[in-house]
Amino acid sequence: MKNSKPTAYCFRLCLGSSRAGKFNVIADRHLHTLPDGTALSLFARNANSLSQATAFHFEAGGFPTEKAARDAGEALRIKLRVLNALLGLGLLVPQGDKQSASVSTAVKDMASKEGGVIIDTIWGVQTYPDDGLHGEIIIGGNLEVNSSDPLYVFEAISKIWPIDVKLDAPSEIALHILGLGTTEASEKASFLTSYLAIEQLIERKSRSEKTKKLLIQFQRRIQQSTVRKRAPMDAMEAKSLSGALSALQEESFSSALTRFAKTLKTPTEIRGIPKEKFFSACIQTRNKIAHQVEVKTKISISELNAGLREITMGLIWHRNNLPSITINTPPSKVLIPEGQFAIRVL
Repeated sequence: MKNSKPTAYCFRLCLGSSRAGKFNVIADRHLHTLPDGTALSLFARNANSLSQATAFHFEAGGFPTEKAARDAGEALRIKLRVLNALLGLGLLVPQGDKQSASVSTAVKDMASKEGGVIIDTIWGVQTYPDDGLHGEIIIGGNLEVNSSDPLYVFEAISKIWPIDVKLDAPSEIALHILGLGTTEASEKASFLTSYLAIEQLIERKSRSEKTKKLLIQFQRRIQQSTVRKRAPMDAMEAKSLSGALSALQEESFSSALTRFAKTLKTPTEIRGIPKEKFFSACIQTRNKIAHQVEVKTKISISELNAGLREITMGLIWHRNNLPSITINTPPSKVLIPEGQFAIRVL
C-alpha cells in the first residue's frame, strides 16, 4: 500500500517577511477559497498566530499530478511577487528553491515505522503526496535579537555630537541609499543598495576625444539611416541606439570601480580580502543579480555588502573632511520569549 501511486498532490510555498504583523490574524492558519475552487491555506511557521509570525507557508492540495501541483505553486509564487511589488507588502518571496533544514535519517525512519513521512524544509516551492501522511518538522519561534546595550546609540551620539557634519550632494545621496539598505531583509537587495550608494561617489572618466568623435559619427549614421529610402531604420530604435552610444562617452561604472580599486592605497584588504579581488567579486555579483543568474561566489553576499558599506562610509568621511571617530558596537543578545519556541509538525 505504501508503494502505491499517490492519487493527489500538494504544494507548499515557504516565504517570510522582515517584521511581524503582515497578516494580522490571531489564528495560526487561514483558509481562503480561490475563484477556481482551490482551497489555499496560509500557515504561521514560527509563531502561534499569523499576526506574530515572520515565516509562513501557503499550501494547497488535491492536484491530480505532481506537475500540476508544481505549476500551481509556481503560479502562486510569481503572482505573490507581482503583488509584493505592486502593493508594497514587504514579503520575502524566494525566486528559487533551496533546502533550508532537514532532520536526521533516524527521525525519518522512526516516523516511517509509524506510517508517516517527514519532508525536508524547502525555502521556496515543494510538492508531496496529498495523503495526510506527509509532514514537516518545524523547530523555531520568534527569537528576539537585540543589542546587549540598548542605549549604546546615545554613546554614539555623544561621540559624533561635537563634529560639524556637512555633506556634499553626492554624499547626501549615498548616505540616503545606505540608510534604505539597512531596512532590507533580502541580502541581494541590501547588497544592490550598497552598490548603488558607492556608485554615487566614484567618478567616471570621460573617454578620449578620438573615441568621442567616432561615437558622434556613429550617431550621425544612425540618424541618416532613418531617412533613407530603402529599408529606413525605425525612429524609436534609432533613438535607443543613439542614446546607448551617448552613454559610452564615459567609462562604465565597473571600469571606474576597478580603476578605483587599483588607486586605493588603504585599506589593502577589505573584510580580509585583497581589495582588487573584493571589488571584482562585487562587480561579478552585481552583474549576476542584474541578469538573474544564480549567484555563486566564494565570498558571501553579506560580506560583500558589509565591505561596500564600510568603503562607502569611508569615502563620505574623506571627501567631506570629517575627523576620525571610533564607535564601539556591543555584541547582540538572543532572547527566546516564554512560549515562543516550539517543535511542531505541519
